[in-house]
Amino acid sequence: MDKNIALVEMAIPVYKDEKEIELKLSSPGFQNSSYRIRKPEELNEKLIALDKEGITHRFISRFKTGSPKSVRFIDNTRLAIPLLEDEGMDVLDINSGQTVRLSPPEKYKKKLGFVETISIPEHNELWVSQMQANAVHVFDLKTLAYKATVDLTGKWSKILLYDPIRDLVYCSNWISEDISVIDRKTKLEIRKTDKIGLPRGLLLSKDGKELYIAQFSASNQESGGGRLGIYSMDKEKLIDTIGPPGNKRHIVSGNTENKIYVSDMCCSKIEVYDLKEKKVQKSIPVFDKPNTIALSPDGKYLYVSCRGPNHPTEGYLKKGLVLGKVYVIDTTTDTVKEFWEAGNQPTGLDVSPDNRYLVISDFLDHQIRVYRRDGF
Repeated sequence: MDKNIALVEMAIPVYKDEKEIELKLSSPGFQNSSYRIRKPEELNEKLIALDKEGITHRFISRFKTGSPKSVRFIDNTRLAIPLLEDEGMDVLDINSGQTVRLSPPEKYKKKLGFVETISIPEHNELWVSQMQANAVHVFDLKTLAYKATVDLTGKWSKILLYDPIRDLVYCSNWISEDISVIDRKTKLEIRKTDKIGLPRGLLLSKDGKELYIAQFSASNQESGGGRLGIYSMDKEKLIDTIGPPGNKRHIVSGNTENKIYVSDMCCSKIEVYDLKEKKVQKSIPVFDKPNTIALSPDGKYLYVSCRGPNHPTEGYLKKGLVLGKVYVIDTTTDTVKEFWEAGNQPTGLDVSPDNRYLVISDFLDHQIRVYRRDGF
């Protein structure tokens, strides 16, 4: 039993005609909530999370999963969920709760370690990285059928990025400290970069000339020193690193020209970069260990999942003493609009294409949470 999530036991009336009863919940500083049920079992293991007063994103549901390393919407209601400690990824419909398990061939799936995805709708493909197999797998986006596997020479495969200009896929490799370049058509690794620090998040410039790399650290031998790397696509080499040292985790485009956001795990902040000036324009303080960030499709909000502090004696794979948080940043002012408490290590995060839903993955709780944005 989690010591940081309360279990409520109560007696409720049961009617033979299954007449509804309504449960009303309230707490100072939170918005009231109510649930209508006909049978007691409808409340079994139900997560009830009250929304803070003034919050414009409302908790609507929780789904149990394996260990969800990340989440990605593949349409307005379906999510791809790679499972770090299981044999593939799940595709979950957040409306119906229906789940489909996607697994590669036996020799791969038994190795576990599924991490990140990309969706390539123009080619009807869904890709997932598997770090413990040093491989990337491709599935049909519509039928969800397995299509192919790309074996990589890079070690500990992590983040994926599609390059529509060259029809290539890039995969950052943690242990080998490089990036694999994959031909999407042939499903073959055609080359690797030189060592470029510990790469995590990747972002291609709009003109395709530069690849931006979130360095978690300068190398495997160092615990810090990661900066924003700039890789020339023409010269095929790292040409610059900018910004202060830290543990850069994820990169997304901003809502205006030459603006990008970078999460820094060690320094509890989101950095706003001006790519024209090649410098940090602003730093936005957030909670401990910000991980995944996502820009809403309408460009109004930047969402941030903050894992929270590690367990003080047993590291990040053990539930800590403090729950994580989710932040919403107004991109017009680059200030925090609101935040709320999530579960144990909210890691993955994504926004539905219609702006309606925000989904986060509570990694150590083996669950995802779904929120609905007001006005949608």
